[in-house]
Amino acid sequence: MRFLILVSLVLTSFAFAENEQPSALDVLRKMTIVRSISYIATAETVRLKPQTFSATATIYFKAGKRRIVYGERFSPSLVLLDDGKSVYRLLPRQRFAVRMPIVSQKLNFELLKRNYEIRLLPSEQIAGRDCYVLAAQPKYLNNSSRKVWIDKNHFVVLRDEILDSDGTPIRIFVTRSINFKADIDESLFSIPTGWQVSNAPYRPIENLSLAEAEKIVGFEVRLPQFVPEGYRLSGVGVTYCQHGTPIVHLQYSDGLNTISVFERPVRCRPFFGRFRFRWGWRRQPSCDWLPQDDFVYSHIVNDLRIIVVGHPSQSILQRIAESVR
Repeated sequence: MRFLILVSLVLTSFAFAENEQPSALDVLRKMTIVRSISYIATAETVRLKPQTFSATATIYFKAGKRRIVYGERFSPSLVLLDDGKSVYRLLPRQRFAVRMPIVSQKLNFELLKRNYEIRLLPSEQIAGRDCYVLAAQPKYLNNSSRKVWIDKNHFVVLRDEILDSDGTPIRIFVTRSINFKADIDESLFSIPTGWQVSNAPYRPIENLSLAEAEKIVGFEVRLPQFVPEGYRLSGVGVTYCQHGTPIVHLQYSDGLNTISVFERPVRCRPFFGRFRFRWGWRRQPSCDWLPQDDFVYSHIVNDLRIIVVGHPSQSILQRIAESVR
């Protein structure tokens, strides 16, 4: 799940002076500075809308690299691997790795101040560690709010809550335990030898103009006519499904949260069709590429499939998708 990558952000090389009371923005700035630390954590993510779902994972972090393991430690069902250059979805039982779209998560402080009131609340403890508590209240009524608990020494996010516009939780991430003195083997951040890797090319977010993206994918990019108030187009990228079909990635940000809009042809490239099996001819199933995220809405507009990913309500995701003409 892509959101676990997002909330295990790091950090800074020094803490505030003793008894110094920082501002909320000071804490956020320090949270976004990567530093050379290591830790092993057990964390749980609970999704409460549109349906209730929970998942527990073990997170390994070392100097900017992450490995997130779902399922039992010695027989995991899914692994997300960030080696500092690319992000992969590992399927251990199939010995298969899929390169995933990279979503930039840099905070835009100008947009953040324009769209949110950021407050520093009284300190609390998470997993036995003292934390700064930040609350981000949107200035636009229909947007989600956020509450974040940040470790005072290492500036790791230990708890993260996204709340709907009515104040009810949408998703909660919470660290149950964390060890900053862990000795982590570097091999954990590499794809095992002998695995099959789907390593489609990817043009990262922020590197392309709309015209450049259209030239790569061969179709007209259609911008949504509606996005929530405060959100701005912050980047354009191109990725591919496992069959090589190009997919445009439009990223919108309000300074704190992001919404991704993916556009792709409804049909995959034509060389995937009928195959001979020992019991006769059978048509191969069509490609059903979707990002690995719990908050997804998919919609077809003429010859394009529009896929919207983010943490607004499902009705907002639907409205964004259906505004593409």
